[in-house]
Parts: sequence; C-alpha cells; structure tokens
Amino acid sequence: MKPIFQKLPHTRGSSFIFERYVSPRFETPWHYHEELEIVLCDGGFGKKVVGNHTSEYQEGDLLLLGGNLPHLFQADDYFYRDNHEQKPAAIVLQFRMESFGQLFFDMVEMEKVRMLFQRAHLGIEFFGEVKVRIRDILKENIHESGMKRLTSLLTVLSLMSETSEYQTLSEIGMLGVSVKDSERMHTVFDLIFKNFRDQITVEQAASLTNLSKPAFCRYFKARTQKTFVDYLTNVRLEHSCKLLRETDLSILEICFESGFNNLSNFNRQFRKRIGCQPNVFRKGFRWKEIQSES
Repeated sequence: MKPIFQKLPHTRGSSFIFERYVSPRFETPWHYHEELEIVLCDGGFGKKVVGNHTSEYQEGDLLLLGGNLPHLFQADDYFYRDNHEQKPAAIVLQFRMESFGQLFFDMVEMEKVRMLFQRAHLGIEFFGEVKVRIRDILKENIHESGMKRLTSLLTVLSLMSETSEYQTLSEIGMLGVSVKDSERMHTVFDLIFKNFRDQITVEQAASLTNLSKPAFCRYFKARTQKTFVDYLTNVRLEHSCKLLRETDLSILEICFESGFNNLSNFNRQFRKRIGCQPNVFRKGFRWKEIQSES
C-alpha cells in the first residue's frame, strides 16, 4: 500500500466527517490530508507516528492533527494476535476550516480556536479531565445529524482551545510530503515496528529504501531530526515503558522483550532518556495509580 495524499469523501448531508472506523490492523499507511482531524482511539493499542514523533497509543487516547500533517496508526502485533474477535477502532472527525464559511474563524470569539489550529500543525494529544469530557461528547453524538452534529464539533473545539491538559507531539512542522518520500518513510516505519525486538541495522533500512548507507542516514535525520539508531532506541524505550506500566514482567524480561541485548545497556539508555531507572519508573507509576484510586 502506498502512503499518499488522501482525498477524504464527505458523507451526504454533512460538511465534515464524523465516523467510527473499525479496521483489522489500521491498514491506512503513512499519509496526510488537507483536513484537520480529531482522533479518539476507541479500541486496541499499538504505535502512532505524528510528524517526527513516535509513541504508543492505547484505547482512550485523544489527538488533534493539523492539515497536511503526516501520520500513521499501526496496531501492535500483540493486540492483533491476542484479540481475534476485537478489532482496532477509532472515532474520527475530519473537517476543513472552510467548511464553516470563509470568515467564521476570523471572528474575535474564535481567537483561541485559531491558536489551537496553529498548535495542531505539530499534533496535539489531550489528557486528564478534558479528555474524558470530549470522549463522552464524541460517543454520545456520533449518530446525531444536523445541528447536533455541528454543535458537538464546536463544543469539542472549544474545550480543546480552553484546556491546559495537552502536549504537542512533533518537534518539527511537517507539511505535505511526496508519494515517493512517503513510501520510503512508511517502509522504514514498517521495518522498525515489526522488528524492533530483534536486531535491526542501518544497512537493512538503507537497502529497503534503495539508498546508500550515508545517503539514508542524511535522509532519515532530515525527516525525523533523529539518527536511525536514536529513533529505534526511542521506540524500544516507549515499548518498555508500556510493559513496565501494564505488566508484571521482570526488568530483565522487559529488557529483552523491548529489543535490548543486555541489561546494563537497557538501564543506561532508560536512565539517560527517561530520567530514572526502570524499577523507579514502575514504582512511580503504580504510586500514582494508588493515589488516583484513593
């Protein structure tokens, strides 16, 4: 499948898309489109790429993606293998600013929403109370039509523009990439996500993209602001954090399950990039869980 510029069809009687999509593996490749996009992950877990940002996604995650911002959601092999009857799902709203009329967002009342759209060029992830409120609005109104459908979108945008419970994702703005460029990046992401538990070399990635090793290194660094090795290490550490949060596997088991070949290297990389040792990270997360339940 080619990751391409995607032309989104609008449903009859609506100026924007508001649908729940269910997919065996989120097959939509690395792609971009003119529309802004609100994504509520409504089932499954895996990896997400937003601009030059890569991290895990899980059910309940809520994002706003700017127009022409390349992105990809890929269900994890574990979910696909262990959940034969449940498929990854997402509630998606896709809209253009022009859908509301040429001058709608120029109104003074829309100043915070305009600022929200500017931040969305980097991708935004929401958390906390605002995420819960927006999740409820989306689920309650997905089958509505007419003004109720439109009002729900405006209410969501208002909540997103007012909250401080968010983080931007991509370190750089990435707008509109060519089909050839997208194909190369998708090939590399596919290699990393499917094989990060095993040994992967720069030479492997370079050969898949038909570039020499030096040319590939320059290309990948220009696209992601990271070296291939740093990017791969970040993916492995994201996965290790997920296992530390959600499983009772030992630190040694997590080390090898995340693609690190020895415990000392795992501990060193974790401390360097996360800021603490893996066991401290796990204790801190579980302490927060206890505090939130009390």
